Amino acid sequence: MTRESNSELFSVSPKNMVFYAPYDRTQKRIITILNPTMQKLLFKILTNAPWQYNAIPKCGCVEPYDISEILISLNGFQFNHAEKYCHRFCVQCIPVPPAKLFDTQSILCLFKRVRRGMIHNVRVPVELKPKPLDIPQDELDSILQYDVQKLLWHMRPIDADYLEQLKQVTMPAKGRKKRCGWKCMLVTPLILIWTGLAVDINYF
Repeated sequence: MTRESNSELFSVSPKNMVFYAPYDRTQKRIITILNPTMQKLLFKILTNAPWQYNAIPKCGCVEPYDISEILISLNGFQFNHAEKYCHRFCVQCIPVPPAKLFDTQSILCLFKRVRRGMIHNVRVPVELKPKPLDIPQDELDSILQYDVQKLLWHMRPIDADYLEQLKQVTMPAKGRKKRCGWKCMLVTPLILIWTGLAVDINYF
């Protein structure tokens, strides 16, 4: 029987993968595999709904004391509130076999040759929320920078001279003067150096 828990061989995060409505677009998540051992590990990603998800990469290796990240994509589909979805992923890991086998065979072939009892499995259940993620307004305000909030406020609705409004909102007058001052400080020495080189060239 295969092992189904976070063993000493490797660890997986997150323990539970959550997606939120709407499901008419592609959503992406990350599965992280941690190898806390001194040996190199091979991994393979499985799912019971392969038509619904993509995993990149589907297999690979994790160096000792290192991590590997797998990009999980949920394809857009027609979500049915009355249906119970039991999607899940399974992360399988095995130690790297002897060099002769590892150099001549693919990772998927190596997994087929290993006895099932030697494969370490960690299951990651998937939860499909029927409603969108609810973020309180005060948390949204803390995420957005002040300049972005001000920009959105002043540019609704966007009119013909929105570019001029963008400049006024994102670049205060003092900031423009300072930026101009820095440009002058940087360009002036270059002009002097170039002038000196030109004089030397004409002299010779």
